[in-house]
Amino acid sequence: MAPFNLKTISVTRAHHGTLHRLQHDSETLSSVATFAVFVPGAVEDVKDKFPLLLYLSGLTCTDENVAQKGCAFEHCHARRVAIVMPDTSPRGDDAADDEAWDLGKGAGFYVDASAAPWSRHYKTYSYVTKELPKVLRACDFADALDHERVSISGHSMGGHGALTLALRNPNAYASASAFAPIANPTASDCPWGQKALKAYLGSADCDEAKSHDATELVKSVEAGTFKMPILIDQGAADSFYKTQLHPERFVDAAKERGCDVTYRLHDGYDHSYFFVSTFMREHIEFHAAALGSLKI
Repeated sequence: MAPFNLKTISVTRAHHGTLHRLQHDSETLSSVATFAVFVPGAVEDVKDKFPLLLYLSGLTCTDENVAQKGCAFEHCHARRVAIVMPDTSPRGDDAADDEAWDLGKGAGFYVDASAAPWSRHYKTYSYVTKELPKVLRACDFADALDHERVSISGHSMGGHGALTLALRNPNAYASASAFAPIANPTASDCPWGQKALKAYLGSADCDEAKSHDATELVKSVEAGTFKMPILIDQGAADSFYKTQLHPERFVDAAKERGCDVTYRLHDGYDHSYFFVSTFMREHIEFHAAALGSLKI
């Protein structure tokens, strides 16, 4: 049996590279987990392994949303970067769920739940940071990847995940970026964050919740010590911009701590993948530069 009971769901040719969709038994999630990896195609006389861009998706999403709508693969091939796209929560009949779309399946929030009934399966922080890297090393195409060079990105809930994982693991990633991130989920005017953190952790005001809040985390950074470059894009016409996301709170706090953060507010853009796909190329180029990746 393959390690992790790893199985290939599909292999699809795309943009001169290959999209692998895989499934495995996750010890961390106590369920089956699905993820996808786009590996750029070979280029004559170029022998370097591909660094990794970990992309975390938002509420209600699976790995397929960004794969089908993110317009990432052409730019990943051009910049010689593989992109890894995990699911957003545990799946299966045994995993707890909620009737609402913003809690439970599709809404893991990249934390390790400690409150019932979520604590058995909802360990998405540990899955992404600990188990998934091991699974990637067991894939048939693992030798094509440079597992030591990794950057992280995400959209909405995934943007929250990208920023918090980067801040909590500053030596694990070369760069971080976010599209319209949930940047201050413990704030009273962030209903998504309040709901999820209260459910998964028992409270949105506890220390553990604040340790998964990018704005609160960056406030604790010693001035001038966090060197990882960060890029954030936000649509000004995003209906969640002022009611859920609050990216400027993170940006202001990060700049006060001397962090290298670039923030861009774009008129007319909403929260959708039309927005994400518009700026995906620039995010991939940002990460490729930090990863030292070649360009063809």
